[in-house]
Amino acid sequence: MSDYRGSSFDLPSNIETKKLVKVVEDLKQLGNEEFSKENYFMAITYYTQAISMCPEAEQAVLSVLFQNRAAAYSKLNNKENCLADCNSALALVPTYKKALSRRAKVLSELGNFKLALEDIKAVQILDNFKNGSDENFADSVNKSLAKQNLEEYTKHNAFNLPSKIFIDNYMKTFSDDPFSDEFALTLLKSDINTGLEYALKCIQDQKFEEIEIACQEELKKTDNSLIRRSLALNLLATFCILRGNYVAGIEHLTTVIENPNVPNKLIINSLIKRASGYHQKGEVVKCFEDFKHAETIGPNSSAVYHHRAQICLNELVTDKAVEDFKKAVELNPKFVLSIVHYYFAQYRHASKVSNEVDVKKFLNKLKEFVMNYPDIADSFRLYTRALMETKAYEEADVFFKKGIEIHPDNATFPVQKALNLLSWKINISEALILIEQALNIDPKCDFVYEILGTFNIEIGKLKEAVDFLEKAIPLAKSEKELLRIFSLRNSAQAQLAASERFTITIPKVD
Repeated sequence: MSDYRGSSFDLPSNIETKKLVKVVEDLKQLGNEEFSKENYFMAITYYTQAISMCPEAEQAVLSVLFQNRAAAYSKLNNKENCLADCNSALALVPTYKKALSRRAKVLSELGNFKLALEDIKAVQILDNFKNGSDENFADSVNKSLAKQNLEEYTKHNAFNLPSKIFIDNYMKTFSDDPFSDEFALTLLKSDINTGLEYALKCIQDQKFEEIEIACQEELKKTDNSLIRRSLALNLLATFCILRGNYVAGIEHLTTVIENPNVPNKLIINSLIKRASGYHQKGEVVKCFEDFKHAETIGPNSSAVYHHRAQICLNELVTDKAVEDFKKAVELNPKFVLSIVHYYFAQYRHASKVSNEVDVKKFLNKLKEFVMNYPDIADSFRLYTRALMETKAYEEADVFFKKGIEIHPDNATFPVQKALNLLSWKINISEALILIEQALNIDPKCDFVYEILGTFNIEIGKLKEAVDFLEKAIPLAKSEKELLRIFSLRNSAQAQLAASERFTITIPKVD
């Protein structure tokens, strides 16, 4: 599009520049008045006249005129001309915040979220990140860009399984596990090393990567029984969900749930797992409907209450979490995982309602549990989390050290100890050593790279942050994780691009 310069007026040679600028300012004011009356076409006419008359040396004035005309085009939903005028304004004054903000908006409307994020990040940097509305807009653009990234990534890539420790701990959360029944245990003793038999042996031997293939092999058979097919579908679905393939996992579990001849215990287990899949997908209503269905079928199944309590805790419904964990413990007092989670839920609820007496009481309960059950990793994980939340960093450090000694194969503890050190002493060098230790334990530990990325963003090392976050992407285990990592990476990339493009210094975080 033409910028209209020189297209409407032949300027008298005797008019001095100062007087000409005054004429331009008057035309701009007339444009502003028409804009305020919502006469946008007339406003554009005045701005265009002002642009055509404005001396080229008056770059700041010209930049404002282009930005004002862009605003009028924006009101008329003329995105292309709005973008062109923003470009013209910024070519004259590259750090013009109002033009950057408007261009970010129109780029976002045109679906160019990457450049939109760079522009709004430039504005934030220029404002030292003090403008809340810019922060909200940047977050909105980043979410749209992350969704775009996710859609493109998942076209060509599958999710990885979590670590062996994560999977093993997850499998142990089912107190009424159908894979520990007599039928499954009989299959484990078999000499057959294909199909369901092999899948069950893979659970025992922690050959988790081979389970899905073994289940699919079982499902291809035409002569297997209903219980074999149902167990294979449930197990396949379990690993689909662990891999982040919620759609396939939910589909397999639905097949089990809707078959009236499947034993109730397996249906309950399938409902719990489908509820988890729905929760991961953000379908909270369906999630709780499945738990209600499971409770109706098995009102005395402690697993239903344990897993629903976990979801309630994630949703910050702490009173319901306490209620469900209490029920789980009453139904199965020997299942100690429910006990430690019950204490943690009570601590969280006490903290939420500001009951300091109960906060101390259940912190002590968690500590006693750790001392009595040091072999249970969750005892350390939950107690140290509570200690960090209450800023008891020194005691948390002591228990992280014990956790690392007792559970040397668990990468979570050195990472959490590092985060505790950063909160407590801001000991960067020791924290990085611990993170390196975690990576040696589990090179696929995606959240380590995410933490390193976040940390480097906070200290202004954006190139390093992007590198770490790029490493986290292929290791992510779910869409939710990927969206979070993409958002962090996009933010770092946008700040880096903005600082380089506009030669802006990024303020350091104190």
